[in-house]
Amino acid sequence: MHPTRRRRPAALPSVVALAAALAGCGEERVVYDRLDAGAWGPRCTTAGIPDGGLGYVSNSLMNSIAVLDLAAGAVRGTHPVGVGPLAENGPHHLAVDVARGVLYTPLSFPAQAIPAGPHAEHGSSVTPGVFVKRSLCDFRLLGQADVDPNPGDMALSPDGRTAFVSHFDLLRAQANVGDRDRQRSNLIIIDTATMTRTATVPVCVAAHGMAVSRDGRTVFMACYGDDALGVVSLDGPRPTVRLVYVSPSGTGPASATNPSYGPYSLSLSPDGASVWVGCALGNNVLFAYDVASGAIDRARLTARLPGKAWFPGFSPDGSSVLVPTQGRDSVTRLSTAPGLAVRDQRYFTPEECTLPHQVAYGPDGLYYLVCEGRHGTDPARSQPGAVLALHPDDLRTVRTFPVGIFPDAIVFAGGGAP
Repeated sequence: MHPTRRRRPAALPSVVALAAALAGCGEERVVYDRLDAGAWGPRCTTAGIPDGGLGYVSNSLMNSIAVLDLAAGAVRGTHPVGVGPLAENGPHHLAVDVARGVLYTPLSFPAQAIPAGPHAEHGSSVTPGVFVKRSLCDFRLLGQADVDPNPGDMALSPDGRTAFVSHFDLLRAQANVGDRDRQRSNLIIIDTATMTRTATVPVCVAAHGMAVSRDGRTVFMACYGDDALGVVSLDGPRPTVRLVYVSPSGTGPASATNPSYGPYSLSLSPDGASVWVGCALGNNVLFAYDVASGAIDRARLTARLPGKAWFPGFSPDGSSVLVPTQGRDSVTRLSTAPGLAVRDQRYFTPEECTLPHQVAYGPDGLYYLVCEGRHGTDPARSQPGAVLALHPDDLRTVRTFPVGIFPDAIVFAGGGAP
């Protein structure tokens, strides 16, 4: 998610420094397949998902979604998803509901005084975000709901009736130093049928990565400013929140604007038994939270990765996890058993993959790695993003999909995708 040698989320007091470090800008020309909701003939009625499946990739600096034909190894199209025509709309994470034929994504608008970029604005804006619902068929807008400034990740309930949006709100944290309650960002809960907000739950400081349990009763959130995993129970008349701290002492940082670990990325294991969290600060920490015991599994915590851990992906049986790292651009495959033995690693040259950000196991049996590329003030050094299809046996590149500017996440439809 972060451009140009990714300049990770730094300590919260340095919001401006963080923004400058994460900023990217340039002069690329973007040509879309069609105008949003343009009168170009009758609307289609089916998404036309081929047997091999499709991948949907958010281009956070192009206000668009790239659609990948996995079997053909080609980009089928690029579609605008923004609702603010005069600003970067920053689509970062996304979800699809194939049964209902819809795609969801939160849009994060930039801070006025900070150059637009996938995370230059991310965390430092005062402009409320927007959560949008679009047709998988022709990407027309089906609904939208306002959310807080700086929306981060999103997740759908297993039945698709509820959406959850986190907020990586660094500005709120800095503006309320000394008042932890006011520093906390909200989990916003949305009814996807009506696109209305049903609950606003203060959880923790600058929450980002998130996942929903298989039974839909718990939301897990990476709490950057609290050095914690947020566990939100949806049982009962009102959601309740519990923070599980990364530190062995079981306590959070003395200051929420100066965390030590900065939990940021999060993924749920295939069986739903463990939650895996990557930290943006500290010593390249990746850890697993055991759902049954309600505690961090200290036997499955590692600081031996070659860089900061971002959004990991799992083998179908959950026996291994593939972790993208930045600082040293690579992917590392670990056993998920206690000890987290390293099975293999692959390091990337800038030409192969710059800033690997997310790994997801595709419906065709390949791993898909989102590489953010590089985008700065020097056009000669700019590099668009790409998605690499990696062979599960040796992680060699099988196919490369050129996508847009700062791609952020990938999800799948068809081809046996869940």
